[in-house]
Amino acid sequence: MNFRRLLFSITFLTALPMPVVADVPVGLWQAKPDRRGVVMHVRTKPCGSAICGQIERAKDRRGYDTPSRDLGRRMLLNMQVQSDGSYTGEIWEPVENRILSAKMRVEGNKMRLSTCDGAGCANVVWTRLR
Repeated sequence: MNFRRLLFSITFLTALPMPVVADVPVGLWQAKPDRRGVVMHVRTKPCGSAICGQIERAKDRRGYDTPSRDLGRRMLLNMQVQSDGSYTGEIWEPVENRILSAKMRVEGNKMRLSTCDGAGCANVVWTRLR
């Protein structure tokens, strides 16, 4: 009788839906070059119950550190985890100095960001550095 209960329990537990396990978005990420050719390194970390990202470095087209007034500025704002493992929040777009709604999904060492505004949508992929 105990064996039947054990077998039933195992079968029942394996049939339950498992929560979505997403990759962790915390770390140092390299954004794609903007239209000026500047590449930002963004450090993401928890900020309350959300994830935020701050610009840590700026690199020019040749890969050298370049001065930028954007250093220290928050780029990812209030990214809240969703039930499917993605994150939604806002992203600051430095070239045009505007805040856009954003969706983020981390897949291993890639972070896929999608933003939309009145003119259309854009998708970019950032690469994890650390």
